[in-house]
Amino acid sequence: MKRSISLTGVWKLTGEGERTGGGPGSIAIDASVPGHVHQDLLAAGLIPDPGYRKQAEECGWVEHWRWSYRREFEVDRLEDGRATLVFEGLDTFADIYLNGTRLARTDNMFVRYRFDVTGQLRTGTNELEIRFRPVAEGIGDKPYAGRGAAFTSERLYARRMQCTFGWDWVGRLVSYGIWRPVRLDFEDVATIDDLYVHTKAIDGRGAAVGIALEATSRSRYPLRAELAILDPSGQPVWQATRKLLGPKLELTADLAEPELWWPAGYGGQPLYKAVAKLHGASGVVDARECSFGIRTARIEQLQDRPGSFEERMTGKLRARGTEWDDNGDRPGSGFALLVNGVPIYCKGANWVPCDPFPGRIPDPHYDNLLRLAREAGMTMLRVWGGGIYEPEAFWDRCDRLGLLVFQDFMMACGTYPEDDEEWMSSLVSEVEGVVRSLRSRPSLIWWNGDNENGMFDGEEDPGYPGRTISERITGRLCAELDPHRPFLPTSPFGGNKNNSFTIGTAHYTGSLLEMFDVFHGTDLRHYRSYFASLLSRFCPEFPMFGTPEIHTLRRFMSEEDLNDPTFDMLEYHTRNHPALVDYSLFRALLTLADKLMPPAVSTVERIRRMSYAQHELTRLVVEIYRRNRPYTGGILFWMFNDCWPASGWSLVDYYGYPKGGYYGFKKAARPVIASIERQEGESRYAFWVCNDMPEAIQGKGMLRILTLNGLIDEAAVWTRAFDFAVEEGTSSLVMTLTLEELDVLLDHRRVLVMDIVGSFGEDRSVHHAGIPADLDLRPSGARIASRTEGPDGGSLVVAADRYAKAVLLHGEYVFSDNYFDLLPGERRTIDYRRLTTGTGANAQEAREIELISWN
Repeated sequence: MKRSISLTGVWKLTGEGERTGGGPGSIAIDASVPGHVHQDLLAAGLIPDPGYRKQAEECGWVEHWRWSYRREFEVDRLEDGRATLVFEGLDTFADIYLNGTRLARTDNMFVRYRFDVTGQLRTGTNELEIRFRPVAEGIGDKPYAGRGAAFTSERLYARRMQCTFGWDWVGRLVSYGIWRPVRLDFEDVATIDDLYVHTKAIDGRGAAVGIALEATSRSRYPLRAELAILDPSGQPVWQATRKLLGPKLELTADLAEPELWWPAGYGGQPLYKAVAKLHGASGVVDARECSFGIRTARIEQLQDRPGSFEERMTGKLRARGTEWDDNGDRPGSGFALLVNGVPIYCKGANWVPCDPFPGRIPDPHYDNLLRLAREAGMTMLRVWGGGIYEPEAFWDRCDRLGLLVFQDFMMACGTYPEDDEEWMSSLVSEVEGVVRSLRSRPSLIWWNGDNENGMFDGEEDPGYPGRTISERITGRLCAELDPHRPFLPTSPFGGNKNNSFTIGTAHYTGSLLEMFDVFHGTDLRHYRSYFASLLSRFCPEFPMFGTPEIHTLRRFMSEEDLNDPTFDMLEYHTRNHPALVDYSLFRALLTLADKLMPPAVSTVERIRRMSYAQHELTRLVVEIYRRNRPYTGGILFWMFNDCWPASGWSLVDYYGYPKGGYYGFKKAARPVIASIERQEGESRYAFWVCNDMPEAIQGKGMLRILTLNGLIDEAAVWTRAFDFAVEEGTSSLVMTLTLEELDVLLDHRRVLVMDIVGSFGEDRSVHHAGIPADLDLRPSGARIASRTEGPDGGSLVVAADRYAKAVLLHGEYVFSDNYFDLLPGERRTIDYRRLTTGTGANAQEAREIELISWN
């Protein structure tokens, strides 16, 4: 039977290079494996925290040094089988030495390396050394200069995390290290190399489950494979024993009455387990197991039917005349994900690495972030192509939580060297390993070739960047190794330009400059109708930025920075997009907040206005996309989490605390929501109920117009009750009223409120005339009426005498709701909890909670 020696833990790290002030230098310290050079230097006090203020600029020298990791380990006995040295991850260009002899040279952060060291080990003490070459030396004389790429082009030849070469949300922090575990395996006469389980079919009689085992044998005697499937309760439901007559064994397990795996909100997530054992002459020589879910998935792209709502909407979007939707008379086509034959509305965001040094991310941080995604009503995350392939901790939690994952291969925003055979060969090893490692995961819903490499060309163009890679490597290997899962060549993809809003998928980040021109060039008084025009069939990236909460900003800047009216430090941590020359990302956000929100009396309040802007627009966009279901198949925001202490795109900050946009998303992503739309072209107010539940609903609704300065007994000036019924997975117009009837009642002193209630629960939508800054708000008396503490958090009751706008509960907690409005006399109970992230953001003592509102 195979046995292993873990080689993680404390190693010795040495470095040599030029010191910042000039002259050669050297460093010798202890290092942690898994880990990165930067975190060891930080622990030793040799660099400042690169996340604090502008200290990242003081760490740039690390990238240019040579670094070596060394350790000794003991082998008490040498066995008859094969000894294999396994590196789960090396970042990136490294030479591996065992007992003074060079074993191999590596060039890919994403490859799991295995080396046969049978003849190179010795009984007793052995020495292992990993010498990392600087990225510039690893790339060598590759012709990267002038090659098209966002931010910097040398990264295109480095198969490592692309974003830390510098992006518009993280600084340049190129590191080195043994970033995933390393071990020594002593194998028996045979090994199981792979175990793959997939759903072949589901019908009224049960499910057909494919199970494939691959093995390597060094035995002269025949081997026997024993396979079993255990149900979610751990009971065996299928077993088989077969002679292993070659390197691969494929069987089909027919299961009656299977428990199906469903995305979050559509059913449960029962996980089965496949167990494989190899038997030789002496007994079991190797064993492996993997969890899986029974489910099917496909992408449906139906063409618009003549005369249909979809065809009319396609015509309307094309009439805007954008450069992206150059499809002529080609019919539009939808983009819907079907799981187990049921349409799934994909609501979610893009996932980026949680840290510039991902080897130091603790498992509890994944717990917190993915729990937040599930609690926000997300059904999908997209693992973006400029980061990393996430570890098992991420995937285990997605499988259990029902979070679907749309997985990019790690190439983003560039023309990668498809003509470099050495580079392409390394990519083949990477892609094959990744596909094999993830293909049994039920949460993995489709593969995607890259991020935005072919965005400026059409799907039929023979030479768009990345097409050769998708045909020769990513697409080919997915078809060979994972044929039951959809593959898209790039994102976005579809249409005569691969960012068409009426065919396939579209990134509204591609229209960022147009969006910012609207922010700067208009008064934004029609911001709701503008965002209502930004539809697509499926949007894998919709940009919407905002600042973190003040308690988070205090973690990476000083009080002086926080109160600086020039916002120098905040702008530094927002980074910028290279296409923005006349204004920065931060200045675009500041303009948006200043135009939409009431004037701020302090710098801190102005920062909070920028957080509320993200809340308002994220909520608005989710509602718009849901109202237009089934024309739209889903929307994913750019982005869910952050890679370093930043102020920008994310819905959840670097430390794991929700931002204003997170609460806006959560408000609009509930299974059933009420939504109010003022439709100027149709001269009406439209009242919607959007139902993403897998069953039909019925309920009662109430419309009210309330005065902003009235108390509970005098606030309502107009009411209207109604009943409604909405089919499963649809959005329905449940009532309309003319502009003539309601506009005379609505002005800056009143709001229109829509409440719905039914077996699904309840929801509320609030609509005001004009922009938020127009509201004539009087002191509301908003307050925390009571607070109850528990072991992991607590609850509090908030109340208001008059209408209270944008009630913010500020404190180092996750709140069940935030940035909400309170009606006159209303009392609401809000739950809150502490974080358990392992990132230093999880202090257990009770902390202050402050209530802040606009009035």
